[in-house]
Amino acid sequence: MKNIFTLLMIWGITFTFGYAQNEEVRAFQLQNRFNTLTQSTRNTTDISPSDVNFWVGSGANEVVAVFYWCQDTPIGLAYGYRWDGTKTIGDMLTEIDNADTRFSISISSWVNNYSYIDNNYNLYIASAGSLMYTVNDNYANGLTDVLADGDYFEMVEFGNCDTPTNVVPVSDPNPPVVTDVTIGADQITYWIGEGTYQAIFVVNWCSPEIALAWGYRFENDSVLVSDMMDDIVAADSRFGYQGGNGMVNNITYNDDNYNLTLAGNYWMYNINGQGAHVGFDAQYIVNGDLVKFGDESCGVVDGNWNYAWTTPIQPVSIPNQEIEYFDGIVGTPDCQAVFCENPAILGWATSCTITRGNQNIVNQGLYASYGTEADGIGAATTSTADVVSLGDSGVAILTFDQPILDGNGYDFAVFENSLNDVFLELAFVEVSSDGIHYVRFPATSYTPIDIQINNAGSVDATHIHQLAGKYRAGWGTPFDLAVLSDSNNLDINNITHIKLIDVIGTIDPNYASRDHLNHIINDPYPTDFASSGFDLDGVAILNGWTPNSITDNNIENDKLNVYPNPCYDVISIETTQGQLLTIWNAQGAIVFQKIADNSLITIDMKSYPIGLYILQSGTDFAKIIKK
Repeated sequence: MKNIFTLLMIWGITFTFGYAQNEEVRAFQLQNRFNTLTQSTRNTTDISPSDVNFWVGSGANEVVAVFYWCQDTPIGLAYGYRWDGTKTIGDMLTEIDNADTRFSISISSWVNNYSYIDNNYNLYIASAGSLMYTVNDNYANGLTDVLADGDYFEMVEFGNCDTPTNVVPVSDPNPPVVTDVTIGADQITYWIGEGTYQAIFVVNWCSPEIALAWGYRFENDSVLVSDMMDDIVAADSRFGYQGGNGMVNNITYNDDNYNLTLAGNYWMYNINGQGAHVGFDAQYIVNGDLVKFGDESCGVVDGNWNYAWTTPIQPVSIPNQEIEYFDGIVGTPDCQAVFCENPAILGWATSCTITRGNQNIVNQGLYASYGTEADGIGAATTSTADVVSLGDSGVAILTFDQPILDGNGYDFAVFENSLNDVFLELAFVEVSSDGIHYVRFPATSYTPIDIQINNAGSVDATHIHQLAGKYRAGWGTPFDLAVLSDSNNLDINNITHIKLIDVIGTIDPNYASRDHLNHIINDPYPTDFASSGFDLDGVAILNGWTPNSITDNNIENDKLNVYPNPCYDVISIETTQGQLLTIWNAQGAIVFQKIADNSLITIDMKSYPIGLYILQSGTDFAKIIKK
């Protein structure tokens, strides 16, 4: 506590600063006046820097500056001033004057007058010879005095501050723009009620900082906020609130992941980011409104009293939702993984185009870089090294020398290089029959999202389905095209392109990937290094063109040059370098497969049984007779 000045005029002595009097004499007389003040008549309270709203300047040093208008009203208005280097009192006063149009000060060799005018105050002091100021309760010698970090500056008029004075911080004339975080209706998982109108209800807790959202549907064109909350309470036993005197006094949410209970009186809420409402049983909402409640301690208010909360919003899950469990890790009963050396594999992707994602989605510009596109084609292995990393939300598009078709069982498998059965980096899988229109397999993830899985964490394979990367290195995740049989713009018997899109494993809803049920997918995050994200090892064909699906028309129109044919021991094939060559026997089994490393390939047929064989190079076919 510090008393304000009651600055007493000494009888017989007057000052008019317009006079050409000696500055040293004037300073001596003002010092004498200050020394005559009695502590018992100085009544005010200091304001701390933490209470200041408007800071002028920037830098490591700071001063609180208070201006009193005792002749108009017992009030002091406080500014903050920051700087680096060396600044004087005159510098500070000039910069405050320039920064705030509401405040004006006239300075010559001394302060002549100052004023403050806004919607609340109309304050003006013009007093020749009776304005003075102190720094830390000590009389200041002049405007050229140098300021020090932590100083407390006060300016006042002599003889007019006998009553206690209230010091208040000046408001920021340019308050920061408050951005209220929102959530779209397409992100809501749990809708309550029925009707053609809908609204979104959000609650923010501050400890921990969590915001949860429900969807609400209603029949009439408007509904009370209290009715919406009551309907949500009736439908969702995890949610509760208490009201009194028309206000919401506390809000709770409790489930397996959260225990959110905050008993606070008069919770605030806004509607569509506007306002600071407290009464909830007389306030109506209409179609499209977003009602956001929050503990005001973690809210932000702008100059127009609009309350906002910046915590990312998570949609609540459907309560009591039964979790479906899927097949588990390699070696467990019913595991569906496909081994990379499975003889049922007909072929592998022959081209790969990669669009790299960031090592960490929140740090734009630093991309995954491990491996090359060549590492995504050909046969997968149990090695964890020969892969290409996609990065957060990175994309791989793979094509094949022969289209994939919907046959019996699974039709293709995607291989990732997980070191073990639990470090699972996942990817969405999409297919196309024209390279333009892609259809995504309906991925599902029931992995809990209360705790972020980090790069030392684990994913339970039984919680995920139709996401690539479910098994350890050497074991592929299989996909059945029959799942997409009703899709538009897709021929499931002529799949030419497969697209893999890395799952961003964060549980932050601003960046999170979601499954087809709108669940956030939680997998190891961040993996902010060169091999970030899904690591592609290969894509295998399980159902494609075989001798049973090759027509005579395919072979009759064939342009492959194979000689000698019939053959006894060796055949030569003219092809295109880089093309995948496949030979089937009459039973439909692959007996030879190789990517051509030259335009002329020689194959030793001595050990092959006598009979008919089918050769494929790209989309061309030829019959080979072995004698």
